[in-house]
Amino acid sequence: MKIIVNKNIVLLVIALFTISSCNDVLEEQPRSLTPDYFKTAQGLNSGITAAYATFRNFYGSEGGKNITVYGTDEFTHGQQVTNPPFSVYNNALNAGDGSTGSIWSRAYPAINTCNGIIDLGATASGLTDAQRSALIAEAKFIRAAWYYLLVAQFGAVTLDLGSGPLKFNQSIDNFASRATLAESYKAIVDDLVAITDGANGDDLPDTRPTAANAGRAWKASALHLLAKVYLTRGWSSAAETGDFQKSYDAAMQLINNKATYGVNLLPDYASVHAEGNEYNSETLFMVNWNDNTTYNNYTGFGGPGYQNTSNFLYGMRYDDNLTGLVRDVANGRPFVRFKPTPWMLNTAFADKINDSRFDKSFKTVWYVNSVTTRNPKSLALGDTAVWIVPAHRAAAVAPTKNSRRYLVFLPTEATSPGTYYGASGANYPDYNGYNLQNRYFPTLKKYLFTGARPNNDVAITSVRPFIAYRFAETYLIAAEAAFKGATGAMSAVQLINVVRARAATNAGAVAAMTATTANDLSSGGIDYILDERTRELAGEQMRWMDLVRTGRLIARVNLYNNTPATTGATVPAPQAFHVLRPIPQAQIDASIDPTQPDRKYPQNPGY
Repeated sequence: MKIIVNKNIVLLVIALFTISSCNDVLEEQPRSLTPDYFKTAQGLNSGITAAYATFRNFYGSEGGKNITVYGTDEFTHGQQVTNPPFSVYNNALNAGDGSTGSIWSRAYPAINTCNGIIDLGATASGLTDAQRSALIAEAKFIRAAWYYLLVAQFGAVTLDLGSGPLKFNQSIDNFASRATLAESYKAIVDDLVAITDGANGDDLPDTRPTAANAGRAWKASALHLLAKVYLTRGWSSAAETGDFQKSYDAAMQLINNKATYGVNLLPDYASVHAEGNEYNSETLFMVNWNDNTTYNNYTGFGGPGYQNTSNFLYGMRYDDNLTGLVRDVANGRPFVRFKPTPWMLNTAFADKINDSRFDKSFKTVWYVNSVTTRNPKSLALGDTAVWIVPAHRAAAVAPTKNSRRYLVFLPTEATSPGTYYGASGANYPDYNGYNLQNRYFPTLKKYLFTGARPNNDVAITSVRPFIAYRFAETYLIAAEAAFKGATGAMSAVQLINVVRARAATNAGAVAAMTATTANDLSSGGIDYILDERTRELAGEQMRWMDLVRTGRLIARVNLYNNTPATTGATVPAPQAFHVLRPIPQAQIDASIDPTQPDRKYPQNPGY
């Protein structure tokens, strides 16, 4: 069945050394479930379901997006949040912040559940050998996926939860220490190699899960992650000889055998994130939400942290001082959190003629949904209400901006409220310079959710699946590895051009999309690859980790996110130590590290 979990399923964790984000104390919660439960078919299946479900606390959630989308060259903060620490890197970004504490505290219960399945599942009754092996392989994938996210955010992490490295913890104590970065990467690689190497009959299955099992991992999921882990380690201080070649080889194994694994690029970029089409041939791993309102805490603002709020977080304030618009389901609740930087809108997406990805990623036109709301021009339902004009059209549109029947926003100026509304517009904010107002901006539309919800309530969050890994990124991972020296049948240019050719607006634009890639890569290097990742993957919860991996976080934020999001706001100013997140203070306060002279769990430098 589809991998979802209701709120009554308990993570199969006998003892946690992790933290409650609410009370900042060691959370010791012995369960009535015993280790023997992992030796049953029901125990293994329930454990896997519960472990998969923990990804909902990272993917699609506001907490997960705070630590992956903010503070990059792609997005700064919108009008609804003032100087959020993850956007501007101020002193509020510290060990007490809830977002890092949330990912930390959710990862380790999932990891310990997987440890139990791996340690005890081999003798589980009621299953065939193949079924047991498949569930154990899934547990290794989940464990590796969580450890990758932890290492990418925090650096070296804890492998021993109390009963030995990567062992199921059945004791209750507060001893914890951090492995080395090399040991942390090795644990991840070992799990992923074990389930993809074709040896011992313990691999994940080659075949894509059926739609009824969408959300489960198969070999394509693990190969993609393995390629990314090798790539990330290759850039790091824990790099091993051959990491970039191994990254390339893992990615190419997936690319060369895409028919075997049931994957392929979709012909149309717009289809990748089309609502209702999330489980498509390009999707390698996705996270599900239950659409049964009895079980899913399917609520609006203020609900649990594992809600999919992606449909709210990128929205501009379309219901505020704009003509003919009120808040509705189709446009979503405007949280106004993540505002695109001018660099992303106008430089990364400079080519809006040949490259279809800007138009297929961003919403720039809003249509009248209320004829009685701020409507001096007597617009009808469905008429254009607001157009945010892309930079390449600005010069042509500017002379007529005040005479059009709808509101016009140009990159540095806009319709005058006083002209458009007359006397009634006197109290409106000046729309001009909207990039500094951080209120009105193109909205990332990949995650908009128009599906049915109780009472047609616009405040209810999304239950769309969240695509965590997809095949287009596999090509870009292989290209980055090739750029770093890996060799094989396809060059970095060829790999990038596969992605760019698919993005062309039409067949005639393919030549323009691919003709200059070699020169652009030669002159731009890793920055060109990062630019291409923005065009392909904007907002998909990878960017902060991409910039850290390649050593470009500080330079690119300083170059491209260097203006205040609104007048008087703090300008992002990341420091060298910001390439790691702070270890949650609750972990430090609750733990004793016997390997340290002061017996304190080590904090990352700078915090």
